[in-house]
Amino acid sequence: MARHYSLNKLSGFSEEDEEVARYRNMAARLEAIVDSQPDCVKIVSRDYKLVEMNFAGLEMIDANSIDEVRGANVLDIVDPEYHNVFKASVDATYAGEALECEFNITGLKGSKRRMSQRSAPIFNSDNPNEVIEMVAVTRDITAQYDSLLSLEEAKVMAEEANKVKSNFLATMSHEFRTPLNAILGFSEIIKSGSLGKIENPKYEEYINDIHSSGKHLLDLINDVLDISEIEAEKRVILKEEIDLEEIALHCLNTVNILAEKKQIMISVNIAANLPKIYADRRSLKQIFINLLSNAIKFSHDDGIIVLNIHEDGKTVKISIKDEGIGISKENLKNITDPFFRGQAEAEIAASGTGLGLSIVKSLLDAHNGSLEIVSQEHIGTTVNVCFPVYGT
Repeated sequence: MARHYSLNKLSGFSEEDEEVARYRNMAARLEAIVDSQPDCVKIVSRDYKLVEMNFAGLEMIDANSIDEVRGANVLDIVDPEYHNVFKASVDATYAGEALECEFNITGLKGSKRRMSQRSAPIFNSDNPNEVIEMVAVTRDITAQYDSLLSLEEAKVMAEEANKVKSNFLATMSHEFRTPLNAILGFSEIIKSGSLGKIENPKYEEYINDIHSSGKHLLDLINDVLDISEIEAEKRVILKEEIDLEEIALHCLNTVNILAEKKQIMISVNIAANLPKIYADRRSLKQIFINLLSNAIKFSHDDGIIVLNIHEDGKTVKISIKDEGIGISKENLKNITDPFFRGQAEAEIAASGTGLGLSIVKSLLDAHNGSLEIVSQEHIGTTVNVCFPVYGT
């Protein structure tokens, strides 16, 4: 498909002829420029008829020449579900507005395309308020549109798969708890010797191992159940006005036995007249206990942990600082991922599931809170948690 653009030489013509030739030359140049564009450029009439179209546009609609489609109704190639969209763009343009829209077309030979169009009015030079024609530049965005649809479908499938996984883990965790509770209960009875002493020292060692392993497995299952319930949106969050100092002191009493075993001192600084926060009591206790337990686990014996709680603008900020083994820079960005363990030294220092911080982050997200972790390897870690003040 080709057009011939001819420019007239201006020598030897009358003044009137030269003027006509100049206009023709200008028109030929403009036509050549328009036809060289990779996007479709077209003129559409008020009644949605095609007046002109460049080469790129003709190729998009499978036409061989402008004569084949000039005067045709553009709605014949616009898919029916987009007729109103296209009509609205034409009507608005003839009302003097520049407009953008997207629609699907089906070419003369059945090709399907997604189009993005920007239209603009052409005003009468003698009457600036009169729109005489509409010019539209249309781009084929089929590839981008298909990619976006594929990404959306993949996202939906991934979310569905994640829900199935979370539901499965939640169900299996409940099923595991029953036999594990029996193992822990019976091993506890045997350990206590309430039904008679264990004569063989080896049996006593084995029963301690059974009880310890069962307890570790139950902790893992409880953490998996928590994260699965949160991800599956089955975790019941009952928010109420909370006195943060009361919760903090309760949780400190809970973890105090762990600190005493390692002779760790916990320094507590809680600001007076703290504002209330709006939170789920159970979730708040879990956040405190997980963060304090981590600080104790990864601290050296005889270490110091500092707990600070104060108001910071429209938030209440909780800061837990330890002087333990810390987290390397490369591991810090993944530290809240499920089952992630920061480093080999951490695994040696303390056993755990690798779910504690992931649970904390998920619970904070459910409360519109934030989590910040600052750490330096072999120096220590500071965990900052912020909750919005109740009523802000």
